[in-house]
Amino acid sequence: MRTTLCISILSILVLGGACNSSTQSNEPDLKSAVAAMFEQGWNQGQIEVFAESIADTVLFHYADSPGEVTLDEMSQMVLHWRDAFPDLRIDIEELIVENDIAAARLTLSGTHEKLWRGAEPTGQKVTMALMMFFRFEDGKMVELWEVDDQLGFQKQLGIIPSE
Repeated sequence: MRTTLCISILSILVLGGACNSSTQSNEPDLKSAVAAMFEQGWNQGQIEVFAESIADTVLFHYADSPGEVTLDEMSQMVLHWRDAFPDLRIDIEELIVENDIAAARLTLSGTHEKLWRGAEPTGQKVTMALMMFFRFEDGKMVELWEVDDQLGFQKQLGIIPSE
């Protein structure tokens, strides 16, 4: 009985260790992919980097409904943001990866210098908190969940009056 229990515990430890080591080996790759998306893609406008880590079509969960977004549409969205906020930065405050999921807590900042979603330029320096979850398959992002503080962001731009 005692031998069986020891073998069972040993099996759990060995198998658990094998699973953890494969998960950990994937972790740096996904962290690097997410970091490159923000540093090179968003912050520097090098949208060609997206092709390395984003699938041709991504299921994007934002606000109240998911929808499919193409790699080209995502790239154009980044260029639109960078046009309106030329000094745009998205800083990764925290990044956690487990298996094929990455979770990021982010801060967006920039100066509103051109038209953005119908809002005339304000010259206002703005910031916004964001949280994103990414699901990867074969090293490419296939699903994205985003939650951000649009209300606070739009108040900073004067689109929505602050109280």
